[in-house]
Amino acid sequence: MPRRPAGTAAIERLIDLRIEGFGPDGEGLGRVGGRSVEVPFTIPGEDVRIRLHRSPAGLVGELLEVLRPSPARVAPSCSHFGTAGSRRPCGGCTWQHIAYDAQLRFKSAIVQDRLDSVAAQMPAVRPTLAPDGEPWAYRHTAHFVFGAAGPPGRGLVMGHYARHSRDVVPVEECPAHAPDSNALAFALRDAFRQHRLDAADHGRGVLRGLSVRVPSSGGGIMATLVVTTDTDRRVRTATRRVVSGWTRDVSLHLNLHPNTETAQVLGHATRHVAGPSRLRQRVGGVTYLLSPTAFFQTNVAAAELLVAQVLAAVPAGSRVLDLYAGVGLFSLPLALHGCQVTAVEANRTAVEDGVASLRFNRIPPGRCRFIARSVESALYGGIRPDVVVLDPPRQGCSPDVLDGVFAELRAPLVVYVSCNPATLAQDLRVATAQGYTVHSVQPVDMFPHTAHIEVVTVLTR
Repeated sequence: MPRRPAGTAAIERLIDLRIEGFGPDGEGLGRVGGRSVEVPFTIPGEDVRIRLHRSPAGLVGELLEVLRPSPARVAPSCSHFGTAGSRRPCGGCTWQHIAYDAQLRFKSAIVQDRLDSVAAQMPAVRPTLAPDGEPWAYRHTAHFVFGAAGPPGRGLVMGHYARHSRDVVPVEECPAHAPDSNALAFALRDAFRQHRLDAADHGRGVLRGLSVRVPSSGGGIMATLVVTTDTDRRVRTATRRVVSGWTRDVSLHLNLHPNTETAQVLGHATRHVAGPSRLRQRVGGVTYLLSPTAFFQTNVAAAELLVAQVLAAVPAGSRVLDLYAGVGLFSLPLALHGCQVTAVEANRTAVEDGVASLRFNRIPPGRCRFIARSVESALYGGIRPDVVVLDPPRQGCSPDVLDGVFAELRAPLVVYVSCNPATLAQDLRVATAQGYTVHSVQPVDMFPHTAHIEVVTVLTR
């Protein structure tokens, strides 16, 4: 069973309790003396034995024994998952102990629970959509971090952060990643070890992280190595040795990130080293040209489901304002759908990728235009859309954006794509107070074996 949760203090009490639901991060939730207790790696309906711990956020239960397991409990597929051993668990997957069909049911229930208080006439949340096939090897972008586990030159490890920690858990497998991304990452790790390179933690080495992005339908592969400095020649020698002998074309980039005190994954400067500068990723009928630092959905099959939901909601020929557009995940297919699209995105690299993708897909220039501005500043530019598509970051929309969309623009149709049901509920309260009605709520499973949920909500007025 897992060790004591990071950042907690033990209370020497063993308690048996019933898991009644899920907490905000997908942990099982029970009650002790009227107080909520989060118990990771549990399932509602289970009776468990725990050791109580105090954390700054409240009580946390360390799972000692499952006394009465749920019928949905299964053995995890990864040796690094939280219940697989006594060491600190990997912080990636949190639901590998739950059968996949039950995960989908729980996700719909979580969304329903978050949205029930939004308005009196809320529609029932639809069953969670998931791509066909097994829910493994779905991440087409793999992220790893480097750490130290021994003397300089001999202790390089690569893995993922532990839960609620910046401690690196060394991994030898990750079944959630596409196999080709794992293969290149582990080959690079082994080459770095042979050249006695060190991790940047404790200020003794240069290696910080590694991102490997693979297309869903063959082609090249993109690797971005994050380092504190590009002056160590051993980095160049090791990467060249691996890349030159790889079976697929490798697009290699070096990201400079000298600040080791931050948990931010990437630094501000990225240098193209070898291979194509962009990766081609196909979603539905559109090919996207992606730079190494531009955000794109890691689960390509689930991204196709999101696009299909948005296309189904937007009438052909509509004037569409796509806010937080990124590289144009929705903008480009909407333009091919016959819409006139204005895509607003603050990240200039993403905008450059979107414009390049427009040309590559031969979308007529007047059908879609990108604006490299913040959403807040672009809302009052005289655009009067028939449809607004919103795909904000995890924290949801700012008050200025909510006011601009729902009180000022007042488009007849709004399609809100959210990755956080809690902030979605907050924003929908604002929308319904402005006279909008929630027409449909469709969860999509972007991250199997985690509690994360994408939700496509259609609003009308």
